[in-house]
Amino acid sequence: DFGARSTLEFNGPLDGGGNTIPYYFKGAIANGNNAILNVNTKSLTAYNSTIGTVAEINIGAGNLFAIDASAGDVTILNAQDINFGVLDSALVLSNLTGVGVKNILLAADLVAPGADEGKVVFDGGVNGLNIGSNVAGTARNIGDGGGNKFNTLLIYNAVTITDDVNLEGIQNVLINNNADFTSSTAFNAGAIQINDATYTIDANNGNLNIPAGNIQFAHADAQLILQNSSGNDRTITLGANIDPDNDDEGVVILNSVTAGKKLTIAGGKTFGGAHKLQTIVFKGAGDCGAAGTTFNTTNIVLDITGQLELGATTANVVLFNDAVQLTQTGNIGGFLNFNAKNGTVTLNNNVNVAGAVQNTGGTNNGTLIVLGASNLNRVNGIAMLKVGAGNVTIAKGGNVKIGEIQGTGTNTLTLPAN
Repeated sequence: DFGARSTLEFNGPLDGGGNTIPYYFKGAIANGNNAILNVNTKSLTAYNSTIGTVAEINIGAGNLFAIDASAGDVTILNAQDINFGVLDSALVLSNLTGVGVKNILLAADLVAPGADEGKVVFDGGVNGLNIGSNVAGTARNIGDGGGNKFNTLLIYNAVTITDDVNLEGIQNVLINNNADFTSSTAFNAGAIQINDATYTIDANNGNLNIPAGNIQFAHADAQLILQNSSGNDRTITLGANIDPDNDDEGVVILNSVTAGKKLTIAGGKTFGGAHKLQTIVFKGAGDCGAAGTTFNTTNIVLDITGQLELGATTANVVLFNDAVQLTQTGNIGGFLNFNAKNGTVTLNNNVNVAGAVQNTGGTNNGTLIVLGASNLNRVNGIAMLKVGAGNVTIAKGGNVKIGEIQGTGTNTLTLPAN
C-alpha cells in the first residue's frame, strides 16, 4: 500500500558467479497511483494486474522489467509512465503460464528512450499473448515512427498484435525460433527477421501496402503468411520483391480464408527475386489473384479450393487438393504435377509447360484445359486433356497416358513419335 509519492526500489545484485538473480513481485498493489517503482536489478517480474496502476516505473541501465499476464489480463500506461533508463533497458510483456490466451492492453503510447534505444520483448508462452489498445480502434504507438524508435522488438511463441497498435516505431523486429507472430503493422518496422518461425500479415481490416523489402528470411523454413480472413475481398500490394538471402530459403503462404471472397496480390513484384524461395503455398477456401506477380521459387503448392490465377513461374507446380481451379496466364518453367488430385488446370493462349505434365501416385486424375496454342513436354497419367482452340504440341514421348482427349476447336494436337 503506497502513500503519496512512495518509492519501491529493487537493487538485487548478481550471484557470486556473476549470473543474474531473478526477482519476482507477486503481490497486489494498493494505491499504485501514488507509487514509483525503480528497477535496478537485472531481472524483475511483476505478476499481478495491479502493476498497471503504478504511476511511474523506471527501468535502470542494463536491467529487464517483465509484466506477466499469466494470472489475468493487464492494462498498462493508464496514467502511468514507463521509463527506459538507457539504451539497453528492456521491457518484457508476457503470458508464460496462463490458462488460455491473455491480453496486455495499452492505454497510451509506449515511448522509446531515444533513437534506436531500448528493447521490448513479447512472449506468448504456452497459450499465447495479445497486445492491443484498451479502447478498440484507438491507435497506440510503440516507439515513434517519425522520431525515437526502439532498437529491438523480440518475439517468442504465439503473439498477436491488434491493428490499433502501431509498430512503425521499432527499428528491428526479430521473430525467434518456433514463434507464431501475427501483426498487420509490424511490416512498417525498419527490418523484420523471421527465423524458424511464422509471421502472418492479415488484411482482415482493409487493404494493405507492404514495403516488403525489409522482410528477411533468416532460416530455410522461415514462413511468411499473407492472408485475407475477412468477409470481403482484400488486396495486398507489395512495394518491393520478397527475396531471401540464399536460394531455396523461405516459405510464403498466400491464404484466402473465406469462401467466395478474394485475396489479390498486387504491385507487379517478384516472390524470390535474386534468390529462389523454397516454396510458395496457396491455400484457403477463397479465391486468389496474382496476375502480374512473378514467382521465382522451387515449388508452388496448390491447396486452395477457390479460383486461382497465376502468372509466369520458374517453379514446379503441385496440386494438393481435388478442388483446385488454376488458371495459368504465364509459362510454367518446371513440371506440373496433379499428384493424384482431381483438380483442373487451365492454360491461357500461348502458355507453355517446360517440364512434364505428370500425376505422381495416380493414374487417371486431373483435367488440363488448353485455351489456345501451347507447347507441352511429356503428358502422362491425367484423366482429361481438352485442346483445339490453338495448335498444341506434346514434345516428348515415353509413357503417355491420357484418359480422354476432348476437342474444343479445329486446330491440331501433335503427339510425340514414340
